[in-house]
Amino acid sequence: MPALSPASVWDGPSIDGLGDEWQRDAAIATLVRRAADGSIDPASLEPEASALAGPVQKGAEQEHDRKLALVFAGTFQTLDRQRTAAIASIERYAQHQRAMRERIAAALRDLDAASADAARAQEIKAAIAWDRRILDDRRRAQNAVCEQPARIEQRLGQIARMLSALLS
Repeated sequence: MPALSPASVWDGPSIDGLGDEWQRDAAIATLVRRAADGSIDPASLEPEASALAGPVQKGAEQEHDRKLALVFAGTFQTLDRQRTAAIASIERYAQHQRAMRERIAAALRDLDAASADAARAQEIKAAIAWDRRILDDRRRAQNAVCEQPARIEQRLGQIARMLSALLS
């Protein structure tokens, strides 16, 4: 999926029109940074989010929910940017892999043409072996690279569920 939709993970108040408003509140911006930090367990953020929104009081439910929506808006924007960057990285990775395969194919053609020159043929074989090793190493790392957008989406879903549970 090239782009995420807030509605795919968030059932709280609409974040349309909130833009970067979340950045104007230092406490919300801090919580957003922590929520987007993949090294922090999303469940550990619940007390902080609850304290930020404050207790649900009669007549103040809208402000309570608005703060939580701002946290989600900021988290969505931040994680969506991270996901977009991860997808761009995957695309660059795939381009490098294609270029490496094309380079190996060209070297194999050169090897056929250099069959009469043993020294040149040996040089080409060594280059092919090196390129294949790099290609294979990158192929083994491919799963980790390709899973990054899914991990970001999972984190966004965890944060959205945690914040939704705090809504009034």
